[in-house]
Amino acid sequence: MRRLGFFGVFVLVLAVPAAAFALHATPGDGTLVVKDGAAPKGQAVVQLVITGSAIGRVRGLGKIVIDNATASSNPEVTNADGCKNLGKDDPRQIYGSAILCTGNDFRFRAVQDTYAITVYGSGVYLLAIGQGKAILSGSPSDPLDDGSYSLNGGDFHSLPGVPSKPLLIGLPIG
Repeated sequence: MRRLGFFGVFVLVLAVPAAAFALHATPGDGTLVVKDGAAPKGQAVVQLVITGSAIGRVRGLGKIVIDNATASSNPEVTNADGCKNLGKDDPRQIYGSAILCTGNDFRFRAVQDTYAITVYGSGVYLLAIGQGKAILSGSPSDPLDDGSYSLNGGDFHSLPGVPSKPLLIGLPIG
């Protein structure tokens, strides 16, 4: 009987987040997953513009720029060495409310809004759900050890050695 009770609680724990996600999913949403991404210094691993949500981690030394289009929700960055608001004249601004965070082994979350997110560094992990575009880069000198990505539920591929063409996340509704 204990096993049945434990199993019921386990199923409930899994069902609640799945149901919550289903309530917020929009027709045409897609996914982007990046695992253990790395790019040379100064080159972004991920440049993402998405209406939806993105969560991730930078396990090595890195930085992230997050710009929120509507400022109706606040992105979160935890465990970074420091974060600062970028000035209005900074060229990394797209929407006008960008933050820059740097550090080693930090996490980030930007949910249910439109964001421009650029991630630099090594050990980059990202899950994005929604609709948008991404440009991905890996290391041209070490293509077997620069990470992998999956787009819209597809197979995983090595990150490209040079910045990719814009990749479409999800399907346009029209």
